Amino acid sequence: MDKKQRAVLTIVLLSYFVTAIDGSIVITGLTKIAADLRLSQSALSWVQNAYVLTWGGFMLPGGRLSDKFGRKRVLDVSLLLFGLGSLMAGVAQTASLMIAARFVQGMAAAILSPTALALIVDYFQAEKRVKVIAWYSSISGIGLCFGLIIGGALASFHSWRDGFLLNIPLVAFMLHASYRHLDRRATAKGRFDAAGTAVFVTSAFCLAYAINGADHAVPWLCPAVGLLLLFVGIERRASFPVLPLRLLHDRGRNRANVARALFTGSMMGYYFFMSEYMQDVLGYSPLQTGAGFIPLTLSTFIAATGVPSAVRRWGNKAVLFGGLTLMSAGFLAAFGLKSGSSYLLGLALPMTLLGFGQGYTMSPLTNLGIRGALPEDTGAASGLVNTAHQIGCSLGLSVMINLSAGGRDLPAMCHTATGCGLVFILLAFATVFVGRSSFARVSILLCKNQS
Repeated sequence: MDKKQRAVLTIVLLSYFVTAIDGSIVITGLTKIAADLRLSQSALSWVQNAYVLTWGGFMLPGGRLSDKFGRKRVLDVSLLLFGLGSLMAGVAQTASLMIAARFVQGMAAAILSPTALALIVDYFQAEKRVKVIAWYSSISGIGLCFGLIIGGALASFHSWRDGFLLNIPLVAFMLHASYRHLDRRATAKGRFDAAGTAVFVTSAFCLAYAINGADHAVPWLCPAVGLLLLFVGIERRASFPVLPLRLLHDRGRNRANVARALFTGSMMGYYFFMSEYMQDVLGYSPLQTGAGFIPLTLSTFIAATGVPSAVRRWGNKAVLFGGLTLMSAGFLAAFGLKSGSSYLLGLALPMTLLGFGQGYTMSPLTNLGIRGALPEDTGAASGLVNTAHQIGCSLGLSVMINLSAGGRDLPAMCHTATGCGLVFILLAFATVFVGRSSFARVSILLCKNQS
């Protein structure tokens, strides 16, 4: 890589890293945040929901903004917003300011993530792009684990506020790198689709709230579906649509995005329930809980480093086949978890299998999700990939929590959650490899390479 590409890679990986961290850093520090700010249970839930809802709601328009106004400009604005939200959260003394800060952070993250992915397509080609996407894909799981560790360490030994304030020097560094190395490229013509943006954000907010926070989902699901249909009608007539409908004409891309939602849903639920298990059953501290995910983080990173050569040799679908197989094995191994299980067999072994599976699954799904998109649609395609990712996280966690509610003990609830995770992975299998012909092609490819 030349100097410019190394700088772009640094910006891309750091930006995705800080957004992934901020999605999880509050989980292990929620008790301290609630005590310091005197938050009610409802207000405390909104500290996380404000981030998740805005991140999911603005993801698709966030990707399209960089197509319209240029990657550099949109990246810089999103970084400034993220820094502002981090500062607000770090100094917040009231519930309203903390929730507002998380709202700003979520909006910034929704713009930052797809813009970073679009930068990969702009500055890297062929094998380099496959390698960078593999690193990019591994950052989500690694950032989530680091967020749990950092949040737990700060909550245990210092202040949860520092977890947010640490973002500010990272943002300043990325802004400096952007100023020095990113090009101002030509922007797309046409009027930005403000009406489509407003309708989609409202629909996505209703959907995310129905999944995450509403006591009764149906009153929020109905307007979500109605607004989504209205959104499609608006996009058909818009000169510069938020979602170019031609992106939905590629069946392979659609299948990859659906499979991504199923995959991320399975993993988000696993993170949640295993975090609860380590703290409530094993008696781990917040810091020990974060460190308990290290086998998953390490195996994800190792797998991600091997993805480029694997994709070059086998192709995206064959690597994805292997990744989903390892994910299935990991969830099956997690069924053995019970109150008397040791950490090594009950948690570390399934985590290792799931980590390798995650590492081999994320990158091919990302490659398939943006493959074939026109240059002027790169931001929108990236936004669609990230939207599927976020919706899957929210939906998967919600389904697992609802199905496990009323379980007789936490290990039984964990069994229900891992069962759901296995079902999600099998559905992802079916989504990508529909029909015997797809399985046959993968089998023939594997046999050829082995011979």
